[in-house]
This record gives sequence, structure tokens and C-alpha cells, in this order.
Amino acid sequence: MKRLYYITLFLIIVVDAVYAQQVLTLQQCLESGLKNAPEFQLRQLDILSAEITHRSPALEYLPQVSLNGTHTYNIGSVIDPATNNRVSSSIQSDNFSLNASMPLLDFNIFTAARRNKIAALKAKADKQATEAEYALTLLDNYINVLYSQELLKIQLGQFENAKFNLNRITKEVELGSRPKSDLYDMQMSYSQEESTILQTQQLLYNQKLTLLQLMNDTAYKPEEVVLAGISAVAGLEEASVNQMLEKALGVAPAVQAATLNVEVAKKNVTLERNNYLPLLSAFYSYSSFYYLPLNQPGNGGVAPFFTQLNDNKNHYIGLQLSVPIFNGLKTRQKVQLAKTEQQKSVVMLEQQKIKLRQALEQEDAKKKQNTQLAQKFEEARTFAEKSFTTTQSKFSSGLVDAIVFTTSKNQLLTAEYNLLKANVSAAYAGIKLHFLQFNAFPQ
Repeated sequence: MKRLYYITLFLIIVVDAVYAQQVLTLQQCLESGLKNAPEFQLRQLDILSAEITHRSPALEYLPQVSLNGTHTYNIGSVIDPATNNRVSSSIQSDNFSLNASMPLLDFNIFTAARRNKIAALKAKADKQATEAEYALTLLDNYINVLYSQELLKIQLGQFENAKFNLNRITKEVELGSRPKSDLYDMQMSYSQEESTILQTQQLLYNQKLTLLQLMNDTAYKPEEVVLAGISAVAGLEEASVNQMLEKALGVAPAVQAATLNVEVAKKNVTLERNNYLPLLSAFYSYSSFYYLPLNQPGNGGVAPFFTQLNDNKNHYIGLQLSVPIFNGLKTRQKVQLAKTEQQKSVVMLEQQKIKLRQALEQEDAKKKQNTQLAQKFEEARTFAEKSFTTTQSKFSSGLVDAIVFTTSKNQLLTAEYNLLKANVSAAYAGIKLHFLQFNAFPQ
């Protein structure tokens, strides 16, 4: 008895493990994908790179300082540092210098700082645009899985009816109250429904696998996941495409990124134009040296190391003005190229606005059309359901054959498929419209 208890308990645990499934919502799928997908980690590093590149223009005016030193041996005919005459000797020398320079007037410093600040903002907008594009791709895959998931429910529900009728017809044929042709027809219909269900199950598995791969989520297997249903977006006011576009333009990451790209292109034109302007810089250098004859007795009576460094020190300070006059028209060429890039960025901005408008127009039309279709398909499903109920009764009484019964059943299935597709499509269009206007899925 105890053994039977443990076996039963084990079977219950196994069954629960097999049928335990994780219900995932659209928002959960999005959050998981944004966390796991490597693309967004790369975008975050792009933001970090842009922020590191951007720095205060005041830092550009800090002097550049370098310390230099050389240790050399000069053998043969050399210049004697003590007499400045050429002699035949071997001399060791050490030279030291401290050099500093800083710009005083450079128009590109402030322009580059402003350009890099905008570029840092653009990197963030690019990341948001990538996230928005990913969210819409995820939504497409989510809807595909959800449709197949609901379709399978309808097919399994009708399959129960097929099982019942096949068993009943089999018994009636055995009793001789039904012709064998009805049994063959029911077996054929039953087999076709089995094949259809198998195809839907395989399709659903593959679609779930694609969705999980898009999320880069290895915590679940396709058979362990069930998607939460969606419904029409509540509280979404009916508005014209122009009204929706006005809202969308303020939050659309792709439009914001394209706008910032125009600003970056303008700064690049200014940077190239600044190459026509003069540059003013200051410089300072401190240097000294030490020398030691190697082939003279007593080192030739030269002064000690630090004494020489003090005696030989030299200060060099000045201003440098560089005025560009002619460089083979290279600056003009670069300015023209920068202007062309600016024009391209303006066209790309307009392209993003056109794409946004077209997306709103398409989804608005799909939402209205599928809402109308759903109403008509609901009526058709009601009529098909009543027709099937009547045909089922006639078939049970032997007033119609299996062919008529199967046709009526297929009509009901078609009506249910059409209604499901219209409802899911209308809900999908509503969610996409909401996302385009607010850059977020409805809660």
C-alpha cells in the first residue's frame, strides 16, 4: 500500500513537471530581451565611448608638457662644448629639456566640444531607437505565437467533438445502423484534423523557439512557455493620423536620433570651415646639458654634473601664429564634403518622419478594418455555430451523411479562425499604434 502511494506521488510530480508552464506577458518578454541581447550591451558601450570623447573645452586649453632626455657618445671629429671648436676626441653628453605648449586661439576647440556633446546625446538616442525597433520585432513574433496558441485551442476543442463522433459512428456501424461509408468519411476527417493539429503544434513550437532566441533567454524551453493574451488597447483616443503623428514625433527615438545627427553634421561643417581661420599658440622650453670628454686625463677638467646643468641652462619662450593661406584647396574640398553629409542627414531625418507617418497610417487602417471584420466574423461565427448544432442533431439522427456534417463543421472552424485572426490583428494594430505614439507598450 505504501509502495503504491509513493508510485502515485511520483507520477503526480512528473505530470506536474511536464505540464508546468511559465506564463509570459509581452512586457516581460521585452524586459528579458533588453537585458539579455548583446546588441544593447554594445549600444551602452557606444554611449560610454561618446561620453568619454566629450570633455569640457577648458581642458583643451591646458598646456601640453613633456620632459625629454638623451644620452649620447660622439667619437671622432666633434665639437668641444667648452671651446666650441672641432677637435678629435670622444665625448659623452647628456641633454635635458622641458617643453610646454598651449593654444591661445583655436576656434575648433569649442566647436568640437559642442559637436561631441551632441554626439553623446545621439548615442543615447541611437540606443533607444534600437530598443524601439527590437520591441516592434518582438511584438511581431509575440503576435505570431499568440495566434498559433489560440488557434491550437480551437482545433483541440473541435477535435474532442471529432473523437466523440468517430466513436459513436464506429459503434453504429458495428450495430449495422450506419453504412461503412460514413465511418470512412469520419475516419478521413479525424485523420485530417490530427494532421492539422500536429502541424499547428510544430509551428507553435518553432515560433516559440524563435521568440526565445530573439530574447536570448535560455531559462525556458519552448514547450514550457505560454504567452498571456492581449486585448484591444483601452483608453486610446480616436485621433487623426496628423494628431497621432504630432505625438509620435516628440518621442520617436529614430526621429530624435536623426535630428541629432543633423546637428552633428552642422558642427562638422563648422569644424572644416574653422580651418580657414588662424591659430595662435604659446610655447616654452627649458633645456640644459652635461658633457664629459672620455679620452683626456682627469676628464679634461670639466665642471661637475649639476654645475654644468646650471651653467648650460636655456629658456626659450614665444608665441606662434599660423595663418592658412593655401593648401591645394583641400580645406574647400573638406567643407564641401561636410556640407554634402549635412544634406544627407537632413534627407535621412525627413525619411524617418515619412516612415513614421506611413506606419501610423497603415496601422490605423488595419485597426479600423479588422475591427469591422471582427464584427462581421462574429455574426458569421454565430450563424455557423447554430448551423453546426442543427447539423449535429441531424447527423445523430441519421438525417444527413458524414460529408454534410464535415462540411458544416469546417464552416464553423473557418468562422472561428477568421474571427480569431481579425481580433488578434485589431489588437496588434492598437498596441503598435500605442507604441508609436508613446514609445512604450500599454500596461
